[in-house]
Amino acid sequence: MIELKKKTKIKRLNLDLNRRLIFVSDMHGDLITFKEGLEEINFNDNDYLFIIGDMYEKGDLTYNLKTARYFMELNKKENVFCMSGNCDEVLRFILPKEAHKDFLYYTLVRKRSIINDMALEMRYPLGKDMDVEDFVEKIQDKYADIFEFMDSLDDIIIINNKIVLVHGGIDDIDNIPPYAISLLKYDNYYNLAKPQKLITIVGHYPTRNYRSDVACQNPILDFNKKIFSIDGGNHLVKGGQINFLMLHNLESMRFSYLYVDHYEKHVMNYTVSYDEPEDKVNFTYGSQNEVEIFEKDLDFYYVKDLRTKTRMWVQSSNVFESNGKYYCYEGSNTFLSVIKGDVISIVKKAKPYSVIKKNGYVGLIETKYLEYDL
Repeated sequence: MIELKKKTKIKRLNLDLNRRLIFVSDMHGDLITFKEGLEEINFNDNDYLFIIGDMYEKGDLTYNLKTARYFMELNKKENVFCMSGNCDEVLRFILPKEAHKDFLYYTLVRKRSIINDMALEMRYPLGKDMDVEDFVEKIQDKYADIFEFMDSLDDIIIINNKIVLVHGGIDDIDNIPPYAISLLKYDNYYNLAKPQKLITIVGHYPTRNYRSDVACQNPILDFNKKIFSIDGGNHLVKGGQINFLMLHNLESMRFSYLYVDHYEKHVMNYTVSYDEPEDKVNFTYGSQNEVEIFEKDLDFYYVKDLRTKTRMWVQSSNVFESNGKYYCYEGSNTFLSVIKGDVISIVKKAKPYSVIKKNGYVGLIETKYLEYDL
């Protein structure tokens, strides 16, 4: 039986100073997009590849099992290092007998779990009256290799005493907690943590949530604080992406990055210019921002953010009512200017505006510019 508390697993590496290092996290079962990213960065056996957790769970496709098996094989290569994330630990925290409510929530409400994939592959019916113990016993037997893989994952990797890798975050590398959960699920780490002794690369918390002005999913590289946050919010936030952070080599300590996403791409036929808003506002993912609704235009509400008093258009699907008040959990008041020939991602096509992404930044554009031909 899998143990509820996982003791922290630490790996210390002394790597070749002249080889490229690649860091990526929070794929969330999006194996197709991840492989596209590997091709774009020309990943090869001369590179080191570090997967900093959340390999599966939450993706739109039933790819969790396929993704887990893919990384199990990839991890056998001498130059690949897979690490644990809180989502990779889902089997540990919702399968014990005491966690029936969590188990049923994951399987019957969220439905995008590796557990659902296992049940589908086994043709085992899930339901509120199911025999959870019987199901758990069967998957622990049939998928013993996945349980073993999950248990083997490192929680912290220290590279040449220069770089620390951890999924969520760590307060003090010289005082590592004995159990891993606080390292894997450390929300808002970049804001809460003090400056680190070594460059610390983390995932877990979408970088968009660290920006109050613009909706941007690109990595945050803070050399002063020595914290690099790389979770692009793939399959979590609107316009989410997988960020590949690259270190040219350990001697130069020169970083660059590339991102990939699963959205439809569009080549702009027009140059469209918008004025920058005087006060930029980004409703961070998942937060409840109270708004006042002024009008509706097709798929959008015109609202006032009661915190900043800024007025903006937001997609109506992002607004909900609770106890007579209205809240918006995701949105931006920025319209993105584009140049003819720009390749953009269409996050959500709607009327009269669409949500698009350019260079990792998410904003609005009038939908007519996506539909007109030259």
